[in-house]
Amino acid sequence: MIEPLATPWGSKILSFASLDSTSRYLWRQAESGAPEGTVVVAEQQLAGRGRRGRQWHSPAGLNLYFSLLLRPRIELDKVPQFALVSAAALWQTLNNECPELKIKWPNDLYCRGLKLAGILSEMKPGPDKAEFVIIGIGLNVNSLMADFPLDLCSQVTSLRCEAHKIFDLQVLLERFLQEFKALLEVFYKEGLSGSIRELINRNFYLADKEIVIASGAEKIKCRALAIDEQGCLLAVSADGCEFSFNAGEAELVKQE
Repeated sequence: MIEPLATPWGSKILSFASLDSTSRYLWRQAESGAPEGTVVVAEQQLAGRGRRGRQWHSPAGLNLYFSLLLRPRIELDKVPQFALVSAAALWQTLNNECPELKIKWPNDLYCRGLKLAGILSEMKPGPDKAEFVIIGIGLNVNSLMADFPLDLCSQVTSLRCEAHKIFDLQVLLERFLQEFKALLEVFYKEGLSGSIRELINRNFYLADKEIVIASGAEKIKCRALAIDEQGCLLAVSADGCEFSFNAGEAELVKQE
């Protein structure tokens, strides 16, 4: 189990053997006044969540499932950018162990075309700014293929599968928190206009790939280009029409 050490913010790491969802638990703590930097980590999640209500597979004792509380008082339209900052920090934490690591807009990390980590950013809005933001991360660390449901085996990977060794979960968590806090300070100064966006675009999984974007009820086929200063996905259609997506679900076009 993760030891209840202090985070780089000086707040607590709250560690549990099992929770329904680390983000759900942290949300309740946030509403009760928990300070910025509070982290909730669980060995197992019984109802771990991904984007659009999907379940995050969370077997016990193998991987990292944690959520982090921020109180940034940031404009509501900038809150989605926290997922990209988190992805950049996670990339910096892991890239030496996983050289083929890529960032997939808006909130995943992939290696060799397989999903390694997912990030879910949620907020409680205030009148004009976010009251608090919770960033939930699920990272496949020590799972083997036999630990995943059969229907996921062709879609996912883990650090253990990629690096062929077992990792210390606490060391990874502490390293990520340090990387994230450092990038967060950069983000507050320059947003995504500088080094963070450059890191993302250098390691952008969708770059120059044919994709289908599900944006609301509409599906648009286009070629992904890059991430802009607002964290939007820039893309172009076959007839030269340019698009900018601030939200949506991007899937690669299957080659026939």
